Amino acid sequence: MNNTRVFRFLSIALLAAIALYFAAQGYFALTDPFTTTLVYQSSAEDTIDVSGWLVRDEEVLSGESGTVRHEVSEGERVGKGQTVATVYSGSDALDTVQQIEAKELQLQQLQFALSSYLNPDATLKLDGSITENLLNIRRSLSGGDYGDAADQTAQLKAAILKRSHTYSSGEEIEADIATVQGELSALRSSLSGARTVTAEHSGTYSAACDGYESLLTPDFLQSVTPSQLEGLPSGQTGGSSLGKLIIGEKWYYTAVITAEQAQQLEKGDWLTLRFSKGAQQDIDAQVTYLSAAEDGKQAVVLTCREYLAQTTQLRHQAAQLVLRSYEGLRIPTNALRMSEDNHLGVYCVVGKVASFKPVSMVYRGDGYSLVQAASPSQDVSVLRPGDEVIVTSSKLSGGQIVQ
Repeated sequence: MNNTRVFRFLSIALLAAIALYFAAQGYFALTDPFTTTLVYQSSAEDTIDVSGWLVRDEEVLSGESGTVRHEVSEGERVGKGQTVATVYSGSDALDTVQQIEAKELQLQQLQFALSSYLNPDATLKLDGSITENLLNIRRSLSGGDYGDAADQTAQLKAAILKRSHTYSSGEEIEADIATVQGELSALRSSLSGARTVTAEHSGTYSAACDGYESLLTPDFLQSVTPSQLEGLPSGQTGGSSLGKLIIGEKWYYTAVITAEQAQQLEKGDWLTLRFSKGAQQDIDAQVTYLSAAEDGKQAVVLTCREYLAQTTQLRHQAAQLVLRSYEGLRIPTNALRMSEDNHLGVYCVVGKVASFKPVSMVYRGDGYSLVQAASPSQDVSVLRPGDEVIVTSSKLSGGQIVQ
């Protein structure tokens, strides 16, 4: 009987101790004045979101109508007098040209097969080329660069076809080469009536004519207004099927911004132009024109001198204007404190005490700040990524026990 009472007493005491423990933990969790977070490296930008137009000095190629075969790639640099397109009188002639191209590719594949038969290391190099082409296609598609993706797909197809012949015997390959060379000779002899289109001067070739070439010109930008940009037609009929030449290395981007946004810009400023799609690169651009205000809006013109070949197919494009970039250690803004000697800083948990670490402000965002350490890098009080910053507390002082 006595044992039963003792067991019951101990059970009740144990349950009471457990309940008291959890109650105490809950109380301390609710009343603990200290909330901490970890410091980490971060970045921020001042940006303006716009939707604007790409403008280039463009010359539409003209010539006789017919079936067109482009002789140069999109964005390729061409010289004066260089053939950029060939016009055929009918689709039959173009079919013959396509057969010639197919036979030329087949001949290259057979020639590679013969060389790899004699040199096995060539096959290993080709396998590496196939893998690289696959990765390049993926990068281009992810960045919206479909022109490059199409070229890379053609290269991949050629490489795969070459690889498929690597195990033929040497005698079979030589016989196939002779057969294809004979077929090529016959096809070339049957082809006639082709007319070539040449470049009158050097420039960058583009097959994409959209009808804006005569509307959006460098001269148009000399005095462009917000109403002129907003009044541009949303869609134009396609231009010449022969393509166009882009003269010079410079191109322009123009958009309408608010007068308040325009106050952040001055003529001559450099900034970063970042398209939402169609081009993967951040592009350096210079502000070369700001119009007068018109109903609270202004037109801005940016001049760019790089990545012309990668942007030939872009016209109406959304973008970000990156005015400034910042890097620093990210902390909650309410973690900032002023020390007794009026130095800005934060309190960090070091061991079991609060340690003041001075900082200087880099950027203030929405609820957070980017800072940099104000102490020398070898100082023990320097703020570093991974430090545990005290965010909330009623009152703090250096050396105060916090744990």
